[in-house]
Amino acid sequence: MRRSALTLVSMLGFGLLANAQEADFSGVYISVYVGSPDTVILPETYPFTAEGERAFNGYDPATDDPRVGNDCAPRRMPALLWSADPVEFSHEPGLTVVRFEVLDLVRSIVMDGDRPASDQPHTELGYSVGHWEGDVLIVETSHMLGGVIVNDVGLPISPEARLTERYRREPGGDNLLVEVLVHDPVNYAEPLRLGRVWTFAPNEEIRPWDCFSLEMSDGETDVDDLARMLEQL
Repeated sequence: MRRSALTLVSMLGFGLLANAQEADFSGVYISVYVGSPDTVILPETYPFTAEGERAFNGYDPATDDPRVGNDCAPRRMPALLWSADPVEFSHEPGLTVVRFEVLDLVRSIVMDGDRPASDQPHTELGYSVGHWEGDVLIVETSHMLGGVIVNDVGLPISPEARLTERYRREPGGDNLLVEVLVHDPVNYAEPLRLGRVWTFAPNEEIRPWDCFSLEMSDGETDVDDLARMLEQL
C-alpha cells in the first residue's frame, strides 16, 4: 500500500518535543509487518528523472536482485533497512551501533562526528554520521555503492545519493519508527520519502547468519555441484 509523504510523516509520528532528552534505543527489534506491503512504506508517486524512470522500468528482480538463489549475496544501504530479519541497536561512546542479523552486518554511526573526507571510499553500507535532535536520532549517510532503494521494488539509487534517516521510539511504546529521505538528483527530481516500523522484542536475540548459497559454480548445474552444496548443509 502506498501513501503520500504527508501521510507518512503523520503515521510515523515524527515531531520534536521541545524539552525531549536523547533516547535510548538499545535492544533487539523485529519487523512489525513481515509478509505485508507495510514492511516498507512507500510514497504515493515517484518523482523520477528520465534516467530514474528508465532504470525503474528496466528492473527485473528475477535477474537483477542478487539475493535470488544466493543467501550470501552482499547487502547494500539503503535496501538493508527494509530487511525482515531482526536488528539490534546499541549506544557506545561516540557511536551508535546497528547490528543486522542478515549476513551479520554491522553499521557504525559516528555520533557528532566529522563529515566524510573527500577521498572517502564508497562501500555497501556507506559512511554514516549521527546526532540527536531531542528524542529523534538523525543519521546522514553517503558514499554508498548505489543500486536500488528497495530490492523488491527496484527504485534506483546512484552512488551520488545521500540519505537522511530519522529514528524515534514511541513514548511508552515498543515501536521504533524509521523515516528515510533519499536525496538523489540523478534519479529523482525531488527528495523521496520512505519509512518502516520495527517493534521492540526483548526476548529475541541476533543469531549467526550462517548463509548458504544455492548458486552453482560457473553458472551450470551438475551432480558434483549439488553434492558439494548438500555437504555444506
